[in-house]
Amino acid sequence: MTIYHFLIDSTYASDFIDFICDNYQEESHKFVVLTFLNERECVKNNKNIDKIDILYKNRQFIKYLLRIKRNDRLIIHGLFNKWVVYALFFKRQLLKRSTIVMWGADLYIHRTYSKSKKLRDKIMDFMRGHIFKNVNTLGFDMPTDYQLMKDWYKVTRRAFFITYPQPINKELIDLALKAKSKASSTINILLGNSASKENNHIEAFEILSKYSDENIKIHCPLSYGDTEDYKKTVIEKGKSIFKDKFEPITNFMTPEEYAKFFSKMNVAIFNNNRQQAMGNITLASFLGCKVYLRQDTTMWRQYVENGGCHFFPVERIKEQEIDELKFIDNESIDINKKYFEKLQDKDFMKKTWNPLLYQNSIEQGDFINYGK
Repeated sequence: MTIYHFLIDSTYASDFIDFICDNYQEESHKFVVLTFLNERECVKNNKNIDKIDILYKNRQFIKYLLRIKRNDRLIIHGLFNKWVVYALFFKRQLLKRSTIVMWGADLYIHRTYSKSKKLRDKIMDFMRGHIFKNVNTLGFDMPTDYQLMKDWYKVTRRAFFITYPQPINKELIDLALKAKSKASSTINILLGNSASKENNHIEAFEILSKYSDENIKIHCPLSYGDTEDYKKTVIEKGKSIFKDKFEPITNFMTPEEYAKFFSKMNVAIFNNNRQQAMGNITLASFLGCKVYLRQDTTMWRQYVENGGCHFFPVERIKEQEIDELKFIDNESIDINKKYFEKLQDKDFMKKTWNPLLYQNSIEQGDFINYGK
């Protein structure tokens, strides 16, 4: 039996492939990496990796799926591509041998489809719902997202919690800690993680605008995400409010560069309305930053209500003076760090993946809760 992993070319995919090859029988796994023309390459070629340009070779991709043998299994890491949806919807036997691990945006696209008046969006949402109800197994790296799937798609199938290697690993965290500068009078604020509209940048700017005359610096990662027009709007608005205290990050950084960049941060604000920025939240916690999240997100429920992390509501900033913005006590820093140390532990990571990798067909067992 071969387990086929379908992943989009990314740093996460590269790190996951290394994790599987280092901890399991490499010859039992095949990695199908979906690439996009002119996009940066993260996953390097080897004998267990097949690359398919999903934009220009979709027929080749469908043929590839149909060649998979009956006793093989598929793990779809993020249900983003329409051709994967078509294949799983129309080939039931393929669906029954598949695991779909939700990555966030592939679930929250329902909010767009449900409001759309376009027939194609309605059809796509229907097809995805059928897949979620009938796939062999579901996996989540944010367990609290599973309740949304049950609410939106009436899914009754139980699911499993898994966790991925983070691009910001122990070596890079140590690098960032060494580079961490001594106390500075400037409060460095990380705002968001991408040029995605779901970061709600403009709303965050308005909340932070009362500090525009204070000694702050707002660093806004915008190197990937939605349209160039949205990115331009965010940059123009940020500069109009904060002038030279606003720094847009528009170029990709290597993990090493990003770790050093992050070492300057005192505060990390994530005003996104869905699961996002988990790598950034992890790094912020290890570096002792004060982290702000929205309370109406599954991340708040998982990290704060379930996990006991000492994060803070974005709304609270409206009531705070500048000195309160970055203050966080040592006990809170330690609690946050220990939470993410567990998620980063390779043995714990293997514990979450073993049920999916060691069984040909998983019976509907209990949901694997974090830490149990």
